[in-house]
Amino acid sequence: MHICHIVFRFDIGGLENGIVNILNHLPEVGYRHSILCLSGYNPEFFARIRAGGVAIHTLNKRPGKDIGYLKRLYGLLRALRPDIVHTRNLNTLECQAVAWLAGVPVRIHGEHGWDSGDARTRRKPALIRKVFSPLISRYVALSAETEGYLSTRVGISPRRIERICNGVDIDRFRPGRPLAAASPTEATLVIGSIGRLAEVKNHQLLIRAFARLLERAGSRSERLHLVIVGDGPCRERLVTLVRSLDIEDRVSLPGASDNVPEAMSGLSLYVQPSCAEGISNTILEAMASGLAVISTDVGGARELVRPGFNGEITGNGNVEALVEALWRYVENPELLRLHGCNSRLRAEQDFSLATMAERYHRLYQGRSHASGSESHPPVAER
Repeated sequence: MHICHIVFRFDIGGLENGIVNILNHLPEVGYRHSILCLSGYNPEFFARIRAGGVAIHTLNKRPGKDIGYLKRLYGLLRALRPDIVHTRNLNTLECQAVAWLAGVPVRIHGEHGWDSGDARTRRKPALIRKVFSPLISRYVALSAETEGYLSTRVGISPRRIERICNGVDIDRFRPGRPLAAASPTEATLVIGSIGRLAEVKNHQLLIRAFARLLERAGSRSERLHLVIVGDGPCRERLVTLVRSLDIEDRVSLPGASDNVPEAMSGLSLYVQPSCAEGISNTILEAMASGLAVISTDVGGARELVRPGFNGEITGNGNVEALVEALWRYVENPELLRLHGCNSRLRAEQDFSLATMAERYHRLYQGRSHASGSESHPPVAER
């Protein structure tokens, strides 16, 4: 079975990392995959795919309106003749029309979340999704929120929607850094967040809350440290904010990491301050790393974080609520350890990669038709 996965760009990101996990954990026998990138890909990120025979193609879409790439996509699909095309999110949705014209028998579309807090309420994106819906065989929603959006806002029949949550590699992400040093009062508590330094991730909220936490902690502030791992367009703005709050000695912005398990192992507590999310891969990775998680109440956060069990949920954009949640863990290291253990337990029981891969396997097998076609020579292959 040949599956073409269409993405805007194949580079470091939660959506793209999900594709890597799917390809690495589906059975190798009986599957062949091609990744079609509208605007390009990162060769180092592509190298994370361990499955054999995965081809990657780029369509070199220019910024803005560029209908020429649709013609190139049509030609490539006619040459590859896949059994299934699987697009992700709104920016690849128009590729479904090309796949239909190219005669691809099964067309799946995944909704992973939103890039801004108001994206799910705007009328135009919902209308676009409605227009393309007759061309789509099956939808994949990564969270209950996106499933509800598709059924109520877009008008997709629930029978056409499959909800498949992301999974996490519980062998690669494991509990690492212990909280305690000589004693709980002397231990350094490292609060951390990992992700793109973009507006939607709202790291400004975390920095402002951390500054107030330091004020509240008084003499105990010496044992508190904040680490924000990642890079992106908001980096300079965050650096400026840290300087303006005069907390440079307690905050680190080390840039992007190519070893997220190691970065997670250096944390005591994970915070996700986003304005919008789907099912967050980094929250899952933090849970598998044995960390308590504080998240804003967005996207699929409540499907991962159970308040009072493995973390806390705070109001979106609410600095004071985040300070209170942080303070509870500063005051009670034992609660922090307990919630971290519960996070690991949830990751093992409910969110393993094996569970996720099995659900995608059933989806693809249930919606497929054998094509018997020969492949076009790949641009790159692993």
